[in-house]
Amino acid sequence: MRSTLIAAGAAAAALAGSVVVGGTVNAADAHPSQGVQPIVTTEKGIVLECTGEARGLSAYVNLYENDTFTNYVQVILNDKPGLAASREPKDILSDGVVKTSVDIKGKRAKITGTASKVGKRKHVHEEIDDAGYRVVSDGWHRQLAHDLTLTYGGTAVDLTCAPAFFYKLEVTKTPIS
Repeated sequence: MRSTLIAAGAAAAALAGSVVVGGTVNAADAHPSQGVQPIVTTEKGIVLECTGEARGLSAYVNLYENDTFTNYVQVILNDKPGLAASREPKDILSDGVVKTSVDIKGKRAKITGTASKVGKRKHVHEEIDDAGYRVVSDGWHRQLAHDLTLTYGGTAVDLTCAPAFFYKLEVTKTPIS
């Protein structure tokens, strides 16, 4: 899942348009005679992939925050596409408090609770090919202790999240020739 989320961040970078970071030039802006420079970004955020069940309501919740590109909330109830929604909120986690929601079938699915960094940093290095780019991510993850609940239609579902981590990565995207 972590690979998918990092790839999602890389894909968001590809869609972000013209980016100049630390003297690097986006491939779309480079003149062919200049050569193409890699795109380098520093990204930090959270990943919480959660599930839970209560009173006949099962929930899958994906919370992804990326300070460089976008944040993403997805909720799927009872494993039914008709009971699913997503959105890109401004914030998900602020000062240790998680508070976000999506509307599903005219009702609000709220995700609330807390999340905080715990334990030691874990070094991360990953290399993937995505959308014509070689994407190299270097940095660290740190586990998130969490206490989250999804509330929908009067039912509260305690969520268990794995993976659950904070990340800070330097991401280098180089066009594949």
